[in-house]
This record gives sequence, structure tokens and C-alpha cells, in this order.
Amino acid sequence: MSVNAWYKRAMEQTDGRRVVVLGAGFAGLRAVKQLARDRVSMLWVDRHNYHCFLPLAYQVATAGLEPQQIAYPVRSVLRRLPAGDFRMARIVAHDPSARALVTEDGDGIPYDYLIVATGSASEDFGVPGVQDATFGLYGLEDARRLRNHVLRTLEAATTCADPRTREALLTFVLVGGGPTGVEMAGALAEFRRHVVPNDYRGLDPAGVRIVLVEAGPEILAPFKPRLPERARRDLERFGVEVRTGCTVARVGSDSVTLSTGDVLRSHTVVWAAGVRARPETVALGLPTGRSGRILVEPTLRVRGLPNVFAAGDVALVEGADRLPQLAPVAIQQGELAARNVVRAMHGQPLSNFVYRDKGTMATIGRSSAIARIGRIELTGFIAWVAWLVVHLAMLIGFRNRLVTLVNWAWNYLTYDRGLRAIVGGDDSETHAAGPVSVPGPPPSARRVAGGGFEPPTSRL
Repeated sequence: MSVNAWYKRAMEQTDGRRVVVLGAGFAGLRAVKQLARDRVSMLWVDRHNYHCFLPLAYQVATAGLEPQQIAYPVRSVLRRLPAGDFRMARIVAHDPSARALVTEDGDGIPYDYLIVATGSASEDFGVPGVQDATFGLYGLEDARRLRNHVLRTLEAATTCADPRTREALLTFVLVGGGPTGVEMAGALAEFRRHVVPNDYRGLDPAGVRIVLVEAGPEILAPFKPRLPERARRDLERFGVEVRTGCTVARVGSDSVTLSTGDVLRSHTVVWAAGVRARPETVALGLPTGRSGRILVEPTLRVRGLPNVFAAGDVALVEGADRLPQLAPVAIQQGELAARNVVRAMHGQPLSNFVYRDKGTMATIGRSSAIARIGRIELTGFIAWVAWLVVHLAMLIGFRNRLVTLVNWAWNYLTYDRGLRAIVGGDDSETHAAGPVSVPGPPPSARRVAGGGFEPPTSRL
């Protein structure tokens, strides 16, 4: 059967009704694949033309992987799903009564059913300076900008004569003791240990300071006590300062003030303290709750809108509002939202969302990780191997898996990392740092890298 014939047949099977899936993250990707299995005609919409594997964004930010290794073109996904199409667009308005989305170009996108999976952004908790002076890791561009910033900062430190300014240049503060903050801290520690002595011979690796700040009593709160304690010991063994039980009171262009009154002089603050719905969610005009997330029934149907569903980080499920905002949750919700759309098309009763927790894992550094798989707890090298296998399996595309595996093997055998060239778009905005000029987060990197529909924050 030809592609056109299959597409025509799919339209006939759904009475010509079309589903629009908004967002190319984990939830959106799984919704599209599930709809394809049911041969439902669909339109996939995102401001980027790729799916980003966010669990490995921190490795791009620390030069462990290249950006293209964690991105996969959505049209390549759709190549094997003939009943679907893609449109690269930013949505700026939504008319639920007319069942239409409006793009920033003024074009309308009609739908019969809509699945919103636009993901999340950084939650600043009202802390002054977070919007203007921190980096996030909520997209591919965020990771690339952070990598360029880290490399520029080290270059500036090699020629800086002022001790106080050099101290600020070489201090990296990670806010948030979840998987993102822990993995980023571990990767920076590896960079300090194996790259700085060879690439930046004028710098003393001992002068590179990495501080992880967590408001709760312990890092990696979702894990049982034994695993967070092991993770903390490993981080401290790698030379990371772990500060728990304190919050950030203010972030400046070259300093971080903690609730304890301590001031950390730093030009690099990575904010991983929490997530909220992306700002564009407001443009959809849907009912929202805590952190701007869309209020949905247990079936993932948006309250009061029988033809609109939401999945992933953007969805606040009635009766289960404390679900972890992780990749497995987004994946399972995306699949259920698609199945419920098909059931709604045929007048069948909808299913409620029940999260099946298959486990959680986080890597801390070379040969060090923690993992909980069901009731099994793993630490050290075994957990690290399990982490590698799971992440390789979840990457889309054989080429991405192969190149990533080669990079990891090379890194493991040679203690070297990937390309450390400052390349890409214009990251030239700077702020003064004494006698040298140091790049700060450009406007497009603040909060969520300038908006748009990005994949959800995710962890395995």
C-alpha cells in the first residue's frame, strides 16, 4: 500500500477527524507513536523540528556529547508513520470554541482533538535574579549556551590577574539536588579532574570550585535514604561541596546569596531547583493550577473541554498532583492520552491514569551511579552500567546510539571528553567581571531559552 493510500485509509477510519499533538518531548513523541499504531491522522506541532533527549543535556553542557547526538528530527520519526505530518510553528493563541490554534504568523491550525504536551520551564520561586543571571537545562540551545559559557569562563580565568575575579570565574554553583543538579555537578567534577590539567595548564584544578545547593535535608529526595547518602559521599569524594538545608536568597551577576547569609562569588549558576509549565501555556487559555500546570481529570482530559487532553510535565492530574515530573511519567501519560483520544472518537469510556513506577536512576561520575529498579537498589559500577544501557536504549536512532556509545567508550578509556570548541550561535552578551569581561546568560537562555515548545524536564 502506498503512503498516500495509507494516509487516505487512516482518514477514513477516523471519519476524517484530525488530532493535533502540541510538543515534541517525551509525552508528545509517545502520543504520536500511539496514534500511529491506531492509524489516526495527526499533525505534530513544535517550534523546533527535533526531539531532544533531555536526560543527557548536561553531557552536552560539559562537552561530553555533541548537541546533535541527543537530538532526532521529528520528520524522521514520521517517515515511518505515514498517517502523520509535522508543522514547525510557535503557538500564540487558542480558541477552544472554534477548536483552532493560532501561530505567531497568524495562521490557524484546526483540530478535532488536541493533546497538549508542551513540557516545563524553570520554577524560580520568586528568587530575585534567577530570571536574569542563571542558566537552565531545558533544551538543546540551553545546553549549548551553557557549554560555551563554561569554556569562555575558563579561557577568561587563564588570563585573569585579579584573585577575587578569578575565584568567581572558577566557581560553579548548581542549585537543586535532584538528578539534573547531581549529574551536572558530577560531570563538572570529571571535567575538572581530567580536562582542566591538560587543556588549561595555567589553572590549578584545585582552584575550580563546584557547589551543589539543595533546600531539602538531602539530595535526590525520591530515592530511599541509603542511595542519597551514597550519592552524597561519591560527590564529596569527587570534590563537590554539597550544601543541604539551605535555599538561595538572591542571585547576582557575580554572586549567589544563600539563606544562611553565605555569599558565593560565581559567574556560573545553573538553576535546577524546580519546574513549572512553560509561559506559552497561558496563551492556550486552559484552566491551570499549581505552577501554571493545566488542570486535567484522571483521564488526562482538560477540565471542561471534552476534546482537549494534556500529558507530561504540563499536566496536573486530579487526585495525583504530586506525581514526579520525570520522563517515565510523561511517556506513560502521552500513550494514555492518545489511547483516550481514540476511545473518545468511538464513544468508548476513558481510562484513568495510573503511574507504573519502573524505577529511577542517576549518575554521579565515572563508574559511579545509583539506581532503584523495582525493589532492587544498585550503587557504584553496576548502577553506572545499568544507567548507560538504559539511556542508550532510550535514545532515538541507531546512529545516535552508536556515536554516543563510541564517545562514552573513548571518554572511559582515554579520560578525554568531546569537542571543546566554542561554536554555534551568538552568545556574545557579556557582563563586567572586574578587569575581564565574562559571558553571562543571554536573554534567550533565561528561564527557558526564550520560550517555545520544548521537551519536558525528564529523568529515568
